[in-house]
Amino acid sequence: MDGATIFAIVAAGFGALALRRARPRAYPQLESPFDADADVAMHVAGHEARQRDQLLTATHVLYGLVQDEQIAGAIRKTGGDVEALEDKILGALDREVTQAEADWTRRALATAVNVADGSGNPRRCGVVDLWAYLPRGEQTVLEAAKVDRTAVLFVLYHGAPAPVVDVIGGDVHVVLRNDDYTTRDFVCTVLRDVFALDDAAAETRMMVTHSQGRGVIGRYSAADARTKIREVRERAHASGYPLWIGIEPI
Repeated sequence: MDGATIFAIVAAGFGALALRRARPRAYPQLESPFDADADVAMHVAGHEARQRDQLLTATHVLYGLVQDEQIAGAIRKTGGDVEALEDKILGALDREVTQAEADWTRRALATAVNVADGSGNPRRCGVVDLWAYLPRGEQTVLEAAKVDRTAVLFVLYHGAPAPVVDVIGGDVHVVLRNDDYTTRDFVCTVLRDVFALDDAAAETRMMVTHSQGRGVIGRYSAADARTKIREVRERAHASGYPLWIGIEPI
């Protein structure tokens, strides 16, 4: 699948979505909106679809992604078996794919491209962006291979699994770090629900985190911090967000 074809697939999805930006950035001078690694993954996905005479779906894209060293490495860091996942993906492709799957994939690709372009540092869509949005529709395949999509996304973005909160006594600062995938609404919600901040304080701390890359929620006892961090991490994981929350010494 060449760059022009990929771009056409993605561009077609923009009209079907309410995207973050009112007017998505155009790429008239580029062969595709993907960076080099994502372009390779999409090429592999397109080749697999063509070989099977199928419409391009998220399953094909997932196959292309697991061939990428960064994706495969993150899967292994979280205890996943890349080879087992590849076998499950190929098994899932041994069936007739539907137009609905292809339409969903086009919209998911458009979202991934738009999020990359609308981030604080606009860029071409990469394999991490594709992993963030495409495997959501392949949860059954991932679960069958015992691969945790959100844990892999966390490692891809932050470089390592969430740190253990092992402080025993004393007070600590509870800290958030920004990422490109956790929504502002979700952050504000957990700040209100878990940390009992009012709307104005939650919005302020969320915006500091978003604009500066990190933000201090407040000062808490070690025991209270552990409890709150555990709850936020569980909520974030259940929602599919790679939200980093941890402690720093005062």
